[in-house]
Amino acid sequence: MVKLVLTDMDNTLLAPGRQASDRALSAIHALVDQGIYFGPASGRDYASVLESFRGDEACMQTALLSNGKKIYVGGVLTNQTAVDRDSMVLMAKMVHDLPGVYVSGRGDAGGFVCARDMESLMGTTWGGRRASELVDPDDIPTWPIITAGLHFEEGSEGIDNNQWADRIRAACPKLDLLSPGSRMFDVVPHGWSKASGVRVLQILLAANADQIVAFGDSDNDLQMLRVSGHSVAVANANDAVRDASVHHIGPCTDDSVGRALEQLAEMGDAAFELWDGEAQGKARA
Repeated sequence: MVKLVLTDMDNTLLAPGRQASDRALSAIHALVDQGIYFGPASGRDYASVLESFRGDEACMQTALLSNGKKIYVGGVLTNQTAVDRDSMVLMAKMVHDLPGVYVSGRGDAGGFVCARDMESLMGTTWGGRRASELVDPDDIPTWPIITAGLHFEEGSEGIDNNQWADRIRAACPKLDLLSPGSRMFDVVPHGWSKASGVRVLQILLAANADQIVAFGDSDNDLQMLRVSGHSVAVANANDAVRDASVHHIGPCTDDSVGRALEQLAEMGDAAFELWDGEAQGKARA
């Protein structure tokens, strides 16, 4: 019997540029009403994920945020893990002179961004909102940094982001860089991943692996999928995620996770056979 359902947000539950569908929100409420814990498992922070759920806090009662560094149960923050500040400073110095590349961080006390200059932020997702938070690497705040990222944005097209990520991993052994499927990297403590958060939830909720359903699409979901008994890849997932997953459903652009949540709420464990049958049918076609 399913006890916990977790889903990645971007390109898994959500199609690009979209919020959670009516179908998904209704299915989440149905699951919660049945006593099943539901939660987002995202590299993003609380406010950002809540916006994707259109302000519906019922969808956030259980949550793994900032790649599992912030864990919520019953709407209460129960666990929080910070990123090493000295390593963040070193990483920011390493990329400081690269065009279109910046380092960001956020915690309960606020946020910051390190970039070569203001022009490096213009045209980026965060540019307008974070222009006032621009700091030099040595001035990165001393308060706990929970959500952190390394961004390769407009102007960085000629820079090999994966090569730079490898350099940073070698120079900053206290950090791991996880790719959510774009040219940016989520920055987490070494050895930490969404799976670390899943293990904490297993203890807090007394749930074993066979009672956990997890949906994902990219590298930063891999470890979570591997420790969940019912791992589910969307059709747009990368090869590693598809290979690691037990079940397979349609793409995020078809609201496939919303549909799967609806089926899970209506059918319980029988939904797994339905997903597998549909996947086999598409493979034969």
